[in-house]
Formats: sequence, structure tokens, C-alpha cells
Amino acid sequence: MGNQTDGRTDMSCSGDEHGPWPAEPRAHRNQTQIHRKLALLDEPHVKSLNDWVRELNRARSGRAVPGESLVPWFDPSGGGIAAKILFLLEAPGSRASASRGSGFVSIDNNDGTAANCFALVREAGLSRCCFASWNIVPWYLPDGSRTQVTRLADVLEATQDLETVLAKFEHLNLVIAMGTHAKTGWELLRARSSAIRSLTWQAAPHPSATNLNTRPEQRAELLRIMNEAARTCQ
Repeated sequence: MGNQTDGRTDMSCSGDEHGPWPAEPRAHRNQTQIHRKLALLDEPHVKSLNDWVRELNRARSGRAVPGESLVPWFDPSGGGIAAKILFLLEAPGSRASASRGSGFVSIDNNDGTAANCFALVREAGLSRCCFASWNIVPWYLPDGSRTQVTRLADVLEATQDLETVLAKFEHLNLVIAMGTHAKTGWELLRARSSAIRSLTWQAAPHPSATNLNTRPEQRAELLRIMNEAARTCQ
């Protein structure tokens, strides 16, 4: 994944002025990494995406939704609007929420799903500039001190927002829908949108620790898909 420098950092793209980026998983345990990314929210490759996040959060703040039910930021260490691949997962985990974690949808988050994505991306040789990560349900779903289980109703509510933000990507040519909810939401979008139907997509296993750490065949399948995806970035 990029050019390794000292075993701890990794350039996201050749010539990326903001690299090196973390080359070990769970880097968002370190607040310095989070603050560094917060200072880059309005970099050109992610500004329009994060402006969309701001607009959606403002709209949601006027509705009867829990105060923690916010949309995390797009990660400036990813490809942003120039990404060719979108990893589409289910919903932000607690470690992606601003109140309980980093506030970013990121492979650097301090949780098992992000750590698995980090390892698979690295194994497949995918540069950070090639992909962006997002969720079919973009906002965090709190349930008291826990995270709410994603429901079909949440997916149905969120699909229109996903369709809106997808239009901001300039070079997207592959969507990898990870897990049942992401696949369901994507199929709903394809049924009603010709623009969505024109995108190549691939269903893939969910990269959660519960899934991949106990089902090695699922990890192998996800790695195969990522290896194929990496060829689209060459």
C-alpha cells in the first residue's frame, strides 16, 4: 500500500504532500493522527464530500434524532473524489463516531473491522489514493451506551443520501458492497437509478472481526476481490 518508509508510516500516493500516513492498524488510538486529519477536512480532494457531510448533519440536527447520530467525515488520507474504488460498508461503528471515536470513516479506526480492512488493503497492494470508504447508512446509530443494530428501515432511509454523495466522485468505477445491508441498499439504488446501474459493483463479505476472524474462507474471498480491484488502479 504505497511506499513504506520506516515500518510505521506509509505514503498514500506518489507525491502526496500530506503523507506519510499510518502503516500500522488502529492508528486512531493516537489523538495526534486524528487532529492531523481534522486539519485536512477541506483539502480539495475531500472538501466537497465533507461539505456534504456538514449539510447532512445540519439537516439531521433539525429532526428528532439522537444528538450522537451524526455523519462522520470522509478520511483525507483516502482518495476522496478522485477515488476509483468505493468500499461501502454497513454503518459507522462507535470508533468512527465523533463522540466515541475518531469522527472519521477510516481504515485507521481503532476497531476490528477497520483493522481487518487495513490488513487486506495492504496485502492487496491498494494505495490509499485509489479508494474511499463509506457506509450505506452514513450516520452513527447510538443505542444508549451501545451501537444500535442496523435495520432495513435505516438502509431505506439512507439510500437517497448515498445517491447524492456518489455524484461527487469524479472517477469512480467500482463499488465493493461489504455485507448484507450494503448489498441490499446498493441493489435498491440500482433498481431506481440508471447512473447507479452504470457503475460496476461487487458484493463482498463484511470485514468485521466476528466474521473474518472466525471464517477464513470469507477473508480469502474478500482478499480475492481486493486483489482484483487493485488491478483497476494500475
